[in-house]
Amino acid sequence: MIRLDFHTDFLKFRYPFRIAHGERLGTDVVFVKLHMNDTIGFGEATLPPYLGVLATDVLAAFARPGIVEAMELLQPEDWFRSLSEVIPDNMPALAALDMARWQVHLKQNPGALIKEGRGVPLVGKVPHTFTLGVSDEKEMSEKLDFARRQGFELFKLKLNGKCDFEMLSAFRKLSKAPFAIDANQAWTKLEQALDVLNFLEAENCFLIEQPFHKSDRVFSNELRKRTVIPVVADEACQQFGDLEEVLHVFDGVNVKLQKCGGITPALQQLRMLKERNKKALIGCMSESSIGCNAAEQLTFLCDWADLDGPYLNENNSEMCQRLGYSL
Repeated sequence: MIRLDFHTDFLKFRYPFRIAHGERLGTDVVFVKLHMNDTIGFGEATLPPYLGVLATDVLAAFARPGIVEAMELLQPEDWFRSLSEVIPDNMPALAALDMARWQVHLKQNPGALIKEGRGVPLVGKVPHTFTLGVSDEKEMSEKLDFARRQGFELFKLKLNGKCDFEMLSAFRKLSKAPFAIDANQAWTKLEQALDVLNFLEAENCFLIEQPFHKSDRVFSNELRKRTVIPVVADEACQQFGDLEEVLHVFDGVNVKLQKCGGITPALQQLRMLKERNKKALIGCMSESSIGCNAAEQLTFLCDWADLDGPYLNENNSEMCQRLGYSL
């Protein structure tokens, strides 16, 4: 017997989340609870505005015929292909279903993901980052104190192209920890990157993420040539079909389940990144523990993980408890 339950909610940020494109107080989310006989799997469709997908779109996708039949298939490539035919146009909805099905599969077949990663070099313990949205020094200090109490030692700084030096200087004043930066497409000129490059190289920045517009290839490639810091794509690479072109320009990719449609296609991307000797970051859309724990299953193929959503959201524990999801 197969049954699917759906629940809409709102993930509330602990602090307002500011990036180059504005400020958010939280994120709409649709949860999936998959019952397969005596086994339960959870999934999550998290919907930041940039994806352009609403909760009503996700629920409409879940109502399409053929989903239950797809879930009955036993192998990841089979159920994902079938689900993709039913939902070819809504990656968060597809991701929620795929991760729920994978959770059932992993409960019934421990170690299945490790077997799926065969043939590529596996990474050991993966460094995890805590994201610091655009902040003044006082707020950044509060965020850092909270993150340290949770055990984080690496950080990702969001830059907006306007107060980058202020953010970087405040961080270095408050912490000596290694850090990554994510411009979220904020820089419009190569000079903006070059202006901070010396600082980044001198102050132990280990990653530059999506510095320019997602369609840019010229500036991104030029920046990559001028620094030893890996430059990775995020918005520029959504699905597997984007990889071939992007890898000519970037040193790696931030793979996210909500962008590509779940664990199955993310695994495909990560395999290719490793085969090409490219950097792999597994990221999130500030998901709850449900989505981030699903992505955590893939860290063995990654160089870094940015799966801090459960810590950024103040109602994570309450929400998981309400759904019956064990932390």
